[in-house]
Amino acid sequence: MTHPLGDIRHHFMLSQSMAKVIGADLAHAVHEGRLSQQDWSDAVTRCRGCDWARSCEDWLVAQGGADAAAPANCANAALFRRLAS
Repeated sequence: MTHPLGDIRHHFMLSQSMAKVIGADLAHAVHEGRLSQQDWSDAVTRCRGCDWARSCEDWLVAQGGADAAAPANCANAALFRRLAS
């Protein structure tokens, strides 16, 4: 089943927040050549289509900005884990 993608700005911020909590600096990864602009765009698009986005917001608030492991429900968990290491 398909559904409309979420707001791009909102999901850009969710992606950034999730990456930060997990310990991945997306801008730095692009600068180092470990993440392409296309990969970053694809990550935001995956977030926009993720069914877990509402719960993601609650999960992020509960973390209080502290370092955490990527939740399995995150559509970008594998990417963010790779970039955090």
